[in-house]
Amino acid sequence: MDTVVAELVSFFEALKSGSLFDYLILLAVVLIGLALIIVTLAYQRIVIKRFQTASKATQENFETIAADLRKRALEVKKQDEGLRKRDLEVTERVELKGIVNDANAELRYEAQRPQQQRQVLKGSQRALKESVSHIITVGLKDIQNRMVQTDFKGMTSVVPVVSLRPPPQAGEGTMWRGPVRAHSP
Repeated sequence: MDTVVAELVSFFEALKSGSLFDYLILLAVVLIGLALIIVTLAYQRIVIKRFQTASKATQENFETIAADLRKRALEVKKQDEGLRKRDLEVTERVELKGIVNDANAELRYEAQRPQQQRQVLKGSQRALKESVSHIITVGLKDIQNRMVQTDFKGMTSVVPVVSLRPPPQAGEGTMWRGPVRAHSP
């Protein structure tokens, strides 16, 4: 680096001496330097313009791609909303179907309930008939036994009287002693 500086110093000292050849060399160097600077600036401007043109094209492409992506996103969003609506409709249908099934099951149960009640009623009627027939049978056997034991004159006075009232509850006064029968004097 020191040698380059030394050469420049000697060049400027030669210019001071006033040689014409040295002036021409200096002029040539200055013109070459200016030409290089102009070429460099022109090259930079051309490169910048190309870069800007490419940048604009790229930016336009990006904008176009971004617009397409926005459109696709809106379409996807609409489809997603449609799917959500369908899902809600399906869910509502399933819930309604469950409610209808529950209502149908309840109606079937309610329809079976009168049948069950009728069956219980028939069973209790049967039991009542059997108990009444049993009471009548026991009463008739009792009458037959008495008729055999007593003479035929007393038969008219021996008539069993059966009370159909339930026995009184504890603490109601009298104690229940069974059916009341009339005896002959």
